[in-house]
Amino acid sequence: MNITLFKCLIYFREQIKAFEASPITWQSVPYGIWAALTAIAVIGSCIYGASLSLVLPSWQLTSGALWILLSAGFGWFIFGPTLIFVTKKNIFTCAHACMVTMAYGEGVLTLTALVNLILAFNLPVSFDVGVFNFSMVVVSNIVMVLVLSLQMQAIGVVWWKTLLVWMLALNGSGAIFFWIFQQVLK
Repeated sequence: MNITLFKCLIYFREQIKAFEASPITWQSVPYGIWAALTAIAVIGSCIYGASLSLVLPSWQLTSGALWILLSAGFGWFIFGPTLIFVTKKNIFTCAHACMVTMAYGEGVLTLTALVNLILAFNLPVSFDVGVFNFSMVVVSNIVMVLVLSLQMQAIGVVWWKTLLVWMLALNGSGAIFFWIFQQVLK
């Protein structure tokens, strides 16, 4: 299987089909690509969480980064097994699809972090940065569910099944973890 990080991100539907068609084992997992995708997810979450401290007075740099990283991260650990159970797809295929999906979401949040940095210089803006950031998290969520749904559709999973698991397992558990870590990190 000819898999690269670039192909995973640009041709994600074709790559997930090739991934599912290949006999992936623990020995043949593309660990380098998965490490890069994981780094994108972890670093992107930390950058975004930390950037909130620039524009929201109640946020602190370290706890903000941890809050976002842990809330989202633990949510994916609930979502992944649920996706495997509901779709009956291979663990490697689902893991790959999830990691590619996270990279897209982190792309949106990293751009949002850049806007937060610009806003930290007290540029004259007349909008609520809290609402802006919440909206961008929603945009990130929409982008991710679209990317995941398109990948899963490419391997025969109907879109509504992916959306249902996304809303219940990822967003539901993510909201719970967000509340839990807010109590712990504040």
